[in-house]
Amino acid sequence: MAWHYAQEIPDYARLDTRILERDVAVVSFEYLRALEEGGNVEDLALAVGQRRRSQGVSLPALLRAYRLWAKDALEALKDSTPNRLAELAPRVVELLDRVSEASAQGYRLALEGRLPRGSVVGIGVGFADAGAMVLAPRHLSLPSEAMFYEQSPFGALLFLAAPLAEVEQELRGLARKCQAVLWVEEGTDASRVGADLEEALALGSRLRLPPGLYPTRYLWPLAIALDSPKGRERLLRLLAPLEPHPELLATLEVYLQSGFSLKKTAHRLGLHPNSVLYRLHRAEELTGLHLGRAEDLCLVSMALYLYRAVGD
Repeated sequence: MAWHYAQEIPDYARLDTRILERDVAVVSFEYLRALEEGGNVEDLALAVGQRRRSQGVSLPALLRAYRLWAKDALEALKDSTPNRLAELAPRVVELLDRVSEASAQGYRLALEGRLPRGSVVGIGVGFADAGAMVLAPRHLSLPSEAMFYEQSPFGALLFLAAPLAEVEQELRGLARKCQAVLWVEEGTDASRVGADLEEALALGSRLRLPPGLYPTRYLWPLAIALDSPKGRERLLRLLAPLEPHPELLATLEVYLQSGFSLKKTAHRLGLHPNSVLYRLHRAEELTGLHLGRAEDLCLVSMALYLYRAVGD
């Protein structure tokens, strides 16, 4: 369906292909599922209207895309379940009316240019994980009016009019459900929060992070290292003795990600804790670092961020 939109609608042809592949495809799937299961899709459709406005898609183009979706859905039903076409066709028309109205409302809301006042939580998602934005209304208990979308050159942004403590667990659940990397920032200035998220999306795309919710400060060491050529050289030199031993590098990385827990590191690597301890001691011998010192942990953390971003 996404490919059909790009063929027929110029506004959709201008979208990044990764948005078409993830965002539009997931929206189409959710609406098709609603034909069978029913349920409230208005919140999803309202969010679609906001996102399309931030992506530069006109309202007539959005509504045309919905008509194409209905036409494609009917053709697919005719081919796959012809015996149910008479039953499902009226549902397609009814669903088309519901989502078109809700998305138009979301589009108008986005046109008002409102951003939350007071405490705001910003979420940044790269293009590869764009589908997470589609499912956000389903996983967050906030009303649709408390969610505001923006499009950035590096991905999609979602602003929530709520403190992080109220939505953190729901956001973690969203990241797990969608197997997505979500960047989060909390503040009182939406424009500053957005700028921090854009930087995180640009830097974070260099790293191979497991799905999860990450504060933007996670990337500050990488930003500092990238700003200094001499700093980059020194940090990469710090890990150079470990390059012939990829298992030591991997163990160090998992050890940091596991909160310096031998047990968790061993579990993630499928090793005995004593084997992890041996590898860490061997890494200390080769690098001259002492992982019991906070300053050395800080150095190795910065070095690993940089190594994974530009050094391998």
